[in-house]
Amino acid sequence: MNTPLPADADDGLFSAGEVTPADLPVTGLRSLPDVDLGVLESALAGDGYAWLAALLPAPQAPACDACGTPMRLPAGAPVLWACPACHPAEAA
Repeated sequence: MNTPLPADADDGLFSAGEVTPADLPVTGLRSLPDVDLGVLESALAGDGYAWLAALLPAPQAPACDACGTPMRLPAGAPVLWACPACHPAEAA
């Protein structure tokens, strides 16, 4: 349900017709004919959170609830701890 705004709710606002292109901020980069866009795209994409992982200490492996063995972060799913004693296939 849309509630109508009071008559004075638009005080201080302006309509789109009152803004000219000269009033808008300049953003972005100008296109250059000799620039490789693939290089720019990979620079803008970055490395995800690899920079953050490099700053943080290695995680301490928790002990398995069943046997007490320190768990591992498997290569296939490095965000899920797995016990190498209880679940060797998942911990590989």
